[in-house]
Amino acid sequence: MSTQRIGPFHPFILSVVIGSIINTTAYANDASANATGKQQMPVIEEIVISTHPIFDESNPDENNWLFRLVNRLHINTKTRTIKKELTFKEGEAVDQHLLDESARRLRSKRFIGDASVKLVDQSDANQNTKKVQVDVKEVWTLVPKLTYSRSGGNTHYGYGLHDSNFLGLGKTVKVEHKSTEERTSDEIVYRDPNFGNQNQLTLGYANNSDGKAQLFNFTKPFASIRTPWSSGINFQDFDREDTLFNAGDEAARFGHDSNAYSLFYGFRLPQSTDARTHRIVFGYDDNYDEFFNLPNITGPEAFVLPYNRDYQTLWAEYQYTNNRFIEANNIQQINRVEDINLGAELRFRLGTVNANASVLDKTTLVQLDYSRAYSLSPNQLLIGEFSSSGFYGSGQTTQSINQLSLSYHWQNFERGQFYAHIQETYGKNLFIDTPLELGGDTGLRGYPARFQAGDKLRLFTVEQRFFGEKEWFSLFHMGAAVFYDEGRVWGNSAITQTYQQTLRSVGMGLRISGTRTGGKDENVHNVTHIDIAYPLDGGPDIDKYQFSVQIKSSF
Repeated sequence: MSTQRIGPFHPFILSVVIGSIINTTAYANDASANATGKQQMPVIEEIVISTHPIFDESNPDENNWLFRLVNRLHINTKTRTIKKELTFKEGEAVDQHLLDESARRLRSKRFIGDASVKLVDQSDANQNTKKVQVDVKEVWTLVPKLTYSRSGGNTHYGYGLHDSNFLGLGKTVKVEHKSTEERTSDEIVYRDPNFGNQNQLTLGYANNSDGKAQLFNFTKPFASIRTPWSSGINFQDFDREDTLFNAGDEAARFGHDSNAYSLFYGFRLPQSTDARTHRIVFGYDDNYDEFFNLPNITGPEAFVLPYNRDYQTLWAEYQYTNNRFIEANNIQQINRVEDINLGAELRFRLGTVNANASVLDKTTLVQLDYSRAYSLSPNQLLIGEFSSSGFYGSGQTTQSINQLSLSYHWQNFERGQFYAHIQETYGKNLFIDTPLELGGDTGLRGYPARFQAGDKLRLFTVEQRFFGEKEWFSLFHMGAAVFYDEGRVWGNSAITQTYQQTLRSVGMGLRISGTRTGGKDENVHNVTHIDIAYPLDGGPDIDKYQFSVQIKSSF
């Protein structure tokens, strides 16, 4: 069934080595790259941090016994926690780049509702020194989690406890039971974004109905545009059952054991500036995947298990960021400040692969990610993303995926937005266990989840969005959308597909964004989608209406 396998390096030994490297060097700004011309700049004399309560008791609408009780029970974020997120310190020269960057970092945290970092006007004070005012809005983060969603004919639910600001320290603790169409799971996660000197530590364990999963991550990230170096190690291991689908129904199920670990070290190149950041990263990955038949479960007669994969990759990566951030509203969130980079972001990786399978052995790993946002006018925004990855050898291509997506946002009236999105994805010689899929949970809202599978995908969506201005019950903002989806997945698939033609659907839905609770993920706030969609194509076996409730990271 499965075999024990030990890689050439043990993850624990690597974690000790990398941890030693990470903690021997303290965080420092790249002073040599920024010393010129900064000697005469005013110096930050004092950093004043103000945390504002969840509810403003000076506002009559928020001054009631329940909201006052919430304010009393909530543990405010510690001053030292907020200071660790700042990329400047007292005694350093004032630098607007770092002030703006620190505000973006604070707004990206799941335990902060909003944040601003500004210089204080001191007209009568010594102009050679400045005071910086940091304001953060508290949100409720200790959530007894109870979730229920139905999308594409499948029901998901979960319950547990989630705190993204444990004791006001910015740390995440999650204990959760959840159920999907594939498995039930009991999961515990600990995440520390400032372990020691701006290191990040994540520990996770899940006991699933079909196996287990473990996660360990310890990283010194590029916390700032001026952070000189970064390094880290990641290890994950799981045993589970994988499922392939046809028209939303299970068509094949098989066992999958996997473990993978990686380590990396990167540094900022000397030619970097505050506007344009260049970095080089070197790394090593070790991946192992074993597949096996499950007892008493048989797939289609023609189905062949994926081949086992055991491969190591030594790689180098170039990263480029053009820092041209703007603050926007009502793009993908409701009435929140959104930090959007109008500059290009590029990541290009080349690696050499050593593998047990001939289709991967001695190949070259190529990965490219590029994104750019364009402000076409004060009320029009175009966001483009391109990605390409694959293993390339002499005369063969494996697991090649090329994807292009364009998103158009047009504020066509004061509280409205016309939105259009198109995505084209082309795969070649994909691993059997990683087909391209499309369905009710991935953009084709009038059909069951995982309805189509293949190695080529096309999706087109248009929406007319409405952003409500009122904050309901001082707890949430609301929005709405009417939409049209059109998509198709076709090409090679391990499972013969009933539907590979273009499918269309129309529908409408509500959007709900909580204003006093923390987001689930970094850099985003959750938006609840309540949709009803009508399929325009397909056979009589498809439900006439698809009703879904989902938690997403955008409108």
